[in-house]
Amino acid sequence: MAVSGRYDAVVVGSGPNGLAAAITLAQAGRRVLVREAMDTPGGGLRTAELTLPGFVHDVCSAVHPLAVSSPFFRSLPLAEFGLEWVHSPACMPHPFEDGTAALLERSIEATGATIGSDAAAWRRLLARDVERWRDLAAGVLGPLRFPRHPLLMPRFGLKAVRSAQHLAESTFRGEHARALFAGTVAPSTACVATMQHGLP
Repeated sequence: MAVSGRYDAVVVGSGPNGLAAAITLAQAGRRVLVREAMDTPGGGLRTAELTLPGFVHDVCSAVHPLAVSSPFFRSLPLAEFGLEWVHSPACMPHPFEDGTAALLERSIEATGATIGSDAAAWRRLLARDVERWRDLAAGVLGPLRFPRHPLLMPRFGLKAVRSAQHLAESTFRGEHARALFAGTVAPSTACVATMQHGLP
């Protein structure tokens, strides 16, 4: 299909980033075409009946905490179009061979109860980020500019620049906390702070 001259921009991919780009361009008055290779839109946010009728599963990622915190997505009237953020009480488990599990729950206290003697260390590492998450999110997820909270961002950055292994080994003594923290490094510490903040 020829699109030259009919659109100001063509966005490839209808996942959250592609849709954010398309919406931003459309809000600026541009003519936008979104192209998606899959049969259904949504990218990593898609769900489908993969097993039995009526049982809907995540096709890609099951947790999108930074989408919930995103200043951009929060500016959109998504609820008017049927979006409902669903939050599991236990966001992420890490099971062990002895039958125990460390759980990333919706609060620092509940998480601490699953990691034993490292509960206080978990609190020290994350409490400030969790308590100030709304302020921190604006700097972490918003456009690049001088931070509104200039002390908050460097404190967060000092943790974020360290390797996950070094941070876990220097902060936690037990296997449960280290393993749970290791499971968070792909989505990042910012995701953990979001989930434990209890947003939205």
